[in-house]
Amino acid sequence: IVDACTTLAVGKKATADGSVMASHSADGGGNTDPRLVRIPSGRFAEGSMRPVFGSPESYPRYVGIDPRSPQIPIPEYLSENCEDGRAKCLDWKPIGEIPQVKETFSYSEAVYGVMNEKSVGIAESTCSAVYTAQPLDVGGNSLLSINALSQIALERASSSREAVQLMGDLAITYG
Repeated sequence: IVDACTTLAVGKKATADGSVMASHSADGGGNTDPRLVRIPSGRFAEGSMRPVFGSPESYPRYVGIDPRSPQIPIPEYLSENCEDGRAKCLDWKPIGEIPQVKETFSYSEAVYGVMNEKSVGIAESTCSAVYTAQPLDVGGNSLLSINALSQIALERASSSREAVQLMGDLAITYG
């Protein structure tokens, strides 16, 4: 058994129709949370803050409401749909927050952000070296995991270049 994620990338010259494809399996530890969830687009009042939740990657990951706003229920995140029992899934609290943007795009996520309505897709691979900062909720100084960064990028970016820049800027600002 191998505990590793797999990323596949195919360039336009390798496909019959010129498509470019990227794929990522989040199967590193064998207990990841594979639920594919669609997050709707949203509009937010000026001065709103976006909560950031810890990212354990194992089942169950964040279970509750839309990670961007407490006002938007998402069935896959509701505690009554948690296979580990309602009590375990009620204790998810944000570890911090960042300023919210006025409008966000819809996207799909499954541990990591997958693709948004603008066709910006993300495939992540930690390869053989994983360097991490400890998150705020366990005494570290980092607010954003790669999981959160990929989700925030898909909420806000309309191009791959914009997503990369945004993730870099957020990582520098919030750790």
